Amino acid sequence: VKYYSTWYYIQNGILDWNYSGSVNYNGKTYTVKKFTVKKTSFKSAKNAKGKKIALKWKKNTSGTGYQIQYATDKKFKKECKTKTISKNKTTSYTIKSLKKKKTYYVRIRTYKKLGNTYYSGWSSAKKVKINK
Repeated sequence: VKYYSTWYYIQNGILDWNYSGSVNYNGKTYTVKKFTVKKTSFKSAKNAKGKKIALKWKKNTSGTGYQIQYATDKKFKKECKTKTISKNKTTSYTIKSLKKKKTYYVRIRTYKKLGNTYYSGWSSAKKVKINK
């Protein structure tokens, strides 16, 4: 899967990001449309009681849903986990069952489904230390 923020698509699902306008395919004319999956950013990422991280972000209507990724290192290589949220109306999530006295890094991105799945870039990582 490629990660770009601007894509072009044809209504029957054939992709072409080098062209916009009309295209002839199998004897039919299709309109090539351009769309952008905009980045999402966190409003807050805080340690919550019970070894949890409470996340809130700005609503993004350019996508179908969100992906949240969290890890114990800022390069997202160690103990990295990803949670997919399928509704773009959701603007908060709580990560549970974390380890006390550890620091976690959290980031978010938007995705859009149009036959295939297209992703925005990742937000900047937020650092959260688990104390509670």
